[in-house]
Amino acid sequence: MHYSVALFIIFGLLFATITVNRISIERSAAATEIIKTSTAQVIHGHEVLLLTENISTNNTSDLHDLAKLAIRLETAHFGMMSSGIWSDDLQALYFEDRQPLHRMMTDFIQMSRQFLDADPDQRDQLLTKLIACFEQEGLEEALLSAAFLFEEAANADVQALTVLQRKLLIATIVALIVEGIFIFTPAQLVVNSNIRKLRHQSDVLRGSEAALQSANAKLEYIINHDPLTDLPNRSCLMAYLENSISDGTVGELGILFIGIDGFKSINDEVGHEYGDRVLITVGNILQSCIDDDHLVARVGGDEFVLVTDEPPKALVDRVRASFADPLEIGGRRLPIVTSIGYLKLTEAHQDPFTILADVGLALQYAKNEGGNRSQPFELTLRDEIGSQKQLQIELSDAIKNGEIEPWFQPQIRLSDGRLQGAEVLARWRHPKHGLLTPDKFLPAAERAGLTIDMDHCIWRRAMDLANNWGRTNIWRPCISLNAAPDTIADPHLMERFLLQLQQSGLDVNQVVIEVLETTLINGADDMAAINIDSLAECGVALELDDFGTGYASLSKLTQLPLSGIKLDRSLIAPLPDQNADSVVRAILALAAELGFHVIAEGVEESVQAEHLKSRGCTLAQGYGYARPMPPDDFEQWLAQNANRALDAGGEQPTQALRA
Repeated sequence: MHYSVALFIIFGLLFATITVNRISIERSAAATEIIKTSTAQVIHGHEVLLLTENISTNNTSDLHDLAKLAIRLETAHFGMMSSGIWSDDLQALYFEDRQPLHRMMTDFIQMSRQFLDADPDQRDQLLTKLIACFEQEGLEEALLSAAFLFEEAANADVQALTVLQRKLLIATIVALIVEGIFIFTPAQLVVNSNIRKLRHQSDVLRGSEAALQSANAKLEYIINHDPLTDLPNRSCLMAYLENSISDGTVGELGILFIGIDGFKSINDEVGHEYGDRVLITVGNILQSCIDDDHLVARVGGDEFVLVTDEPPKALVDRVRASFADPLEIGGRRLPIVTSIGYLKLTEAHQDPFTILADVGLALQYAKNEGGNRSQPFELTLRDEIGSQKQLQIELSDAIKNGEIEPWFQPQIRLSDGRLQGAEVLARWRHPKHGLLTPDKFLPAAERAGLTIDMDHCIWRRAMDLANNWGRTNIWRPCISLNAAPDTIADPHLMERFLLQLQQSGLDVNQVVIEVLETTLINGADDMAAINIDSLAECGVALELDDFGTGYASLSKLTQLPLSGIKLDRSLIAPLPDQNADSVVRAILALAAELGFHVIAEGVEESVQAEHLKSRGCTLAQGYGYARPMPPDDFEQWLAQNANRALDAGGEQPTQALRA
């Protein structure tokens, strides 16, 4: 390849030299011809004047020579105009001076042609003009200057070509020398040089064994550690368990699988960068919970595994204590809630994958039960998790087939003991497992993404039933519908709800929507808040369910158009205990200040009802008045109790005890 390039360069330079020589010869000939033509113009001008003088003086008729002379003069002039040899001075002389040579020459030739056809008197005048143009107006002088300038330009052009010839000759000689030295050097020298380089590289590689080992160690570290938290990853955890199994120490270990509850909402609300800082902080705290010779690994987005030789329950308590107070991260105080699955290993545990799967099932169960709890692994969990997955599969058909049905629990006015409304609760009449309460199938619905369809199915049937009961004039229905967080955040909520309400025949003031505190915290893109505002503008009352068990801020309560709050049964059960009463009174005072009515859940005794009434609570519901009932039983209950005062804990006819 190098030889071909060298030959190509040599032939290229030789061809360029020949071409320049040929152009130089052609230019020299052309320059000589131009100089002769330029000089001839001056001679032809004098000849024109001489002939015109003779013709005018002797009165001869020999005009043929004058005509040919005028033609030669014109030909010479336009030959000069088409010449390829021009300079700035020639350009100015011919076209840019006050008396351009081109215009004077054109006038002189034109007068010479006019002279041929003129009478004697006109010839005298033309002769005078010709002499004046040639001698007095400077045509002769301009032609002489042009001849000089053309000669000078031609010489410069020839000289430039001569210089170019020399440069090409020098370049050819240099190329030949360079190629002779660097390209046509014997191939053996190149081979020897390459051999020496290869030997040197071999020596360098042999001498860098320590560097390679260090690089391999770094690579192995990267492969076995999480890049965000710098904790061991799943691969490292599996290797750790395998080593423990192989050396017989697995029976001494306990393992915890920890997941952060609601971590997705942190990323959604504050951003993934802040979420990363939370994960790093949590990882550091977990590392502080164990000894250096034990393991903390990050095995998922918000999931960590701890392996230690102390009893798992003790480590669970330590982890929970570490997250008892909110964490200070990036100027924010953030409560961290965790679910934990744990397992005490034995010698029978011989498969790392099975170990991780079992403790993972325990974590999943803890999350399914609402989170913020610890769950040891038990063999029964496999069946329960399997049942949950089966419920997820069956739930879609159950909604379509009407197996999810509304049940009704009365809500009583504490002021007079009369019926105010009824909360609609979901029940699944499963063809195999019988009647299932929400705690058994709502987690499956959430994981399957079916909560929205399930809510609308229950709402539609409940509104139709309520409208039918309203036609009997026993009770003007007012039903409270529970809305899951996904339902409230659904962009199509308004159109679906209003269509169902219109089709049922109920008025907007006959329906109440109950939302959870988590809806206010985790509403995606504020869609939940937008829907809550839209429902309120349509005249639908909204209540905050299970108040006192979540983390809704007071600012949320003041920003959203809520009409009431429901006190969770955990606040009502201890009444009339003094400490519990203090909390209830504070909440009632807050509700009164905000203009909210208050519903107390879980009222079972008359003493609780009287206590709540004396504190200003508006409504109550619970087993003390009636349990949740299926539609047929509730219809019978209405017939007997809708128009009479009820007492909590009293004997109410037709009580349904099936929920």
